[in-house]
Amino acid sequence: MNNSTNSIGNQTQPPTYFNNEEMIAWCFGFGVIDALIIISNTLAIVVFTRSKLLRKRTNYFLLCLAIADMMVGTISLPLFIHTLVVFTRGETSQNLADINNISRLLDIFSGFSSVFALTIIALERLYSVALPNWHRTTPRYTYFILLASIWALAGVLVCIYIFFVYKRDGETKSFKYPMIAVFLSCLLMICLAYVGIWMKVVQRMHEKTKKTLEKDKKLATTLFLVTAIFVMTWAPFQAINVFYIELCPESSTCPKLIFTAVYLTKFMQYSNSFVNPIIYTFKMPDFRRVLLSIIGRPSYGASTRATSRMITERRRRASTLRTSESAEANGNCECAL
Repeated sequence: MNNSTNSIGNQTQPPTYFNNEEMIAWCFGFGVIDALIIISNTLAIVVFTRSKLLRKRTNYFLLCLAIADMMVGTISLPLFIHTLVVFTRGETSQNLADINNISRLLDIFSGFSSVFALTIIALERLYSVALPNWHRTTPRYTYFILLASIWALAGVLVCIYIFFVYKRDGETKSFKYPMIAVFLSCLLMICLAYVGIWMKVVQRMHEKTKKTLEKDKKLATTLFLVTAIFVMTWAPFQAINVFYIELCPESSTCPKLIFTAVYLTKFMQYSNSFVNPIIYTFKMPDFRRVLLSIIGRPSYGASTRATSRMITERRRRASTLRTSESAEANGNCECAL
């Protein structure tokens, strides 16, 4: 959602807000975030596609989230860095304005794809807890429909942006309100879903085994952590969007402090795209085990220890059986003699 600046092509004398040292620092910071996004989400996509994790249908949406975050790192953020350099230098041209507009569109598409994916994840978890029998019998194609709806809704939002900004002479202020409304609606649904999950888990504690309860608790905690970090990293930029146009009706008269706040909150928003795979690594044992196997390191999680105990027990039983067979064979020989 790179609506932090007005169209470059509409500026007759764009101001230079940052000196060379400050611009290099901003570009370096965004470049580091970009590298982390690409690395972490590449690993996440590889883990999900090269393992059996996709047998759990909830992981479809986690894979979708990783793809959306990868789009941020490979397309949106590099274009944003280019726009930042051009804008702070005060350069103008129609080509640069087009690149800036494309950056905004892709930013909206990839960003809200993440928002919608997190919303679907929360609602799907609520469905699995509230109606477990229905959840188990839900056909697989329903999940593919939901996946398609995530990208379709993000595309609809891009079309709305095009209508407001391009067909109505750049009325960014008009687009701001539906964008904020969509964000707050998704946030409300996520919060209500997790409240419902918590109430159902507490209500059914006596109906489940300790192992099942612990598993549900860990999954809900992981998804809640993803959502909480998402809110903390996205909310500041959404908040500043509410007041930006009122504070800076013209970019040429906008204080440097406002632009610094805009880029700082944008930095926080982009950082969310590399946090999710880190959360998977620490909170999902299956994900961590597959990741460690891919990079060539053994996993020492609970599942691995259980497997080691199982192998040891099998070896012990096999050794006992061989000893018994050997003793029996020797006894038979002695009797024959």
